[in-house]
Amino acid sequence: MTTTVNSVFGAGVLSPSTGIVLNNEMDDFSTPTEESPEQLPPAPANFIQPGKRPLSSMTPLIVLKDGKLAGVIGGSGGMNIIPAVTEVFINYFILGMNAVAAVQSPRVYHKLIPNVVSYENVTVIDGEHIELPEEKVVFLEGRGHQLKADGIKAICQLITQTFESSVDLGRKNGRGSLGSVNFGTLTAVSDPRKDGRPAAE
Repeated sequence: MTTTVNSVFGAGVLSPSTGIVLNNEMDDFSTPTEESPEQLPPAPANFIQPGKRPLSSMTPLIVLKDGKLAGVIGGSGGMNIIPAVTEVFINYFILGMNAVAAVQSPRVYHKLIPNVVSYENVTVIDGEHIELPEEKVVFLEGRGHQLKADGIKAICQLITQTFESSVDLGRKNGRGSLGSVNFGTLTAVSDPRKDGRPAAE
């Protein structure tokens, strides 16, 4: 499940009856005379109108393989969620990194406006320094990009599932076999960029 309160503590209002922090998603609409908090120009398609929802960068991914759950990825970080989730997906499902490396690998971000590629250069809570390797910086500069070392832009959480065996239940219901139970391993990775730590292993 992915939810958002948008800014830190959302609207800064706590519902007295539910204890839920109310969001400030109205902030995600464009206003004709103002730039967005990310310094983007107003987008007419995102102007406030009755019945409309503001644009959101939420990008939850549910990945299936052969009809079975292979993994889920979610993130926080406004407009930077989309590239962060995409990079974690590519790292794990395309490049074959292990789950921890897929999340902790240095990331690059580009919002088109301004025309600058930001790359991570940050030390996280566990003392690990995350920075794009120099050879990748040189490669991007060689392609004509203007680069800027930056801090944490987005946070990603990844859960993967691998199947090791399958047992046929051999039971039937009115419409046929109930199928089999799959036995495997769930791996959950908490992004160290958020200065949090997993409570269990």
